[in-house]
Amino acid sequence: MVKKVVAVLLIVVLGGTWLYLDYMNKQAILAAEQLHREMEQARAQALARAKAAAEAKAKFEELALAELNACKATAEKAKEDFLTQNQKPVRRKPGQFTIPQAIQDEAAKTLEAANAACQATYDTRLKNGS
Repeated sequence: MVKKVVAVLLIVVLGGTWLYLDYMNKQAILAAEQLHREMEQARAQALARAKAAAEAKAKFEELALAELNACKATAEKAKEDFLTQNQKPVRRKPGQFTIPQAIQDEAAKTLEAANAACQATYDTRLKNGS
């Protein structure tokens, strides 16, 4: 009889141990699944931030390039205005004008300096990111 009671008691203890270990295993599985979901969310957020940063950088570079082109266009317009102001009429040919070579050289140097300044500003903006 004692053997039967000990056997039944042993079976109950083993069953309880098995149920407890099964419960602990399910808890570990749930914790791992939760951690996996959190990692996926963090990954998605990181990808979204990277995409937003890339879009912002592209927009900034596009804006800087537009400003560079506008600066160069302004410099070209200033050159053309300078040349127009320094035209000399051609003798005996009404309506025709000539521009002395010295004036053309000065205009070219001014344009070159202005374009270099525009490019330097552009490069500085790209380097500093502002």
